[in-house]
Amino acid sequence: GPFARSGAAGYNIGPREQAMTDRPRLHIVFTMDCDSVALRHTERNAPRSWEQSARAIEGYCSRLLVAGFTPTLFLAHECAAEHVPLLEELAGRGVELGLLIHPPMMELGRFKRNLGEYSPEEQRLIDAFAAERFADAIGVRPRSVRSGKYSASDATFKILYEAGFRQGSISRPGWEIPKFASRWSNAPHDAHYTDPDRRDQPRDLPFFELPLTTDPSQRYADGMPFELTIDTGSVEALHRPVIEARLAAMEAANVTFRALCITTANRFDYLDDDNQHSKTVDALIAYLEQLASQYEIVPTTLAAAHEHFRRVRAERMDALGN
Repeated sequence: GPFARSGAAGYNIGPREQAMTDRPRLHIVFTMDCDSVALRHTERNAPRSWEQSARAIEGYCSRLLVAGFTPTLFLAHECAAEHVPLLEELAGRGVELGLLIHPPMMELGRFKRNLGEYSPEEQRLIDAFAAERFADAIGVRPRSVRSGKYSASDATFKILYEAGFRQGSISRPGWEIPKFASRWSNAPHDAHYTDPDRRDQPRDLPFFELPLTTDPSQRYADGMPFELTIDTGSVEALHRPVIEARLAAMEAANVTFRALCITTANRFDYLDDDNQHSKTVDALIAYLEQLASQYEIVPTTLAAAHEHFRRVRAERMDALGN
């Protein structure tokens, strides 16, 4: 196929070989938020049953793996515990298993608020609890993380790093929903290392943040930016315009590490070829294949994207003589 292979160890191509291909490298990270089954009063975004969740996860991953993409799943710890055999099989095929921390959906509604609404001390306890439950189920501690509702405070990245997480996809540039502590009006669009004291600034805390790809220049009726969420529209009406806008912006800024982050949720029947969202995934894959004439497309997990980013960053530092 047209895609560069990229396992968890990353690739071995340096900038000299990159210059020979003369196509910029474009990393593609497909993700899925895998929430717990909805409680009676909560979350229209959550699956209604574990069977619905399993069909979504299995169908989405299979569809992408066949096309050469290795998705990253952000799993609520209850979801991880429920789907162990399926997740072991998918991990064996290269799928990355990360943690979704969404407190209102945890432990039968014991927590009422989203992650960024809690104090640093409370966040530490919630993060540790969720990571331990995940490790109990999967057998390894998670290193990649996303928060439900993209909720974060200024302390969140530092706390996650101290808890052992090394990469996340927590920011949603252009979105501003104060009631969820999801405040990303001025967040950077491109992959970056984070600031230990500011959620919306790049700095040198080696926690790798890959924002969900959004385009604040195009907005829904409710004022929120278009984004690469599979279930919110068609490729032609939504995903293609967002991707084209981001690619143009990355080109204009001469971004050295270029990446797109796409997401969905574990409530759609991706095992069904006739499901609208299945068709959207297939159309998105076809569109990305078209981009391979202009870009070296690198399908990658979040953890592998961090490896690539670290290497590109080190090469740039060397080139600058630092």
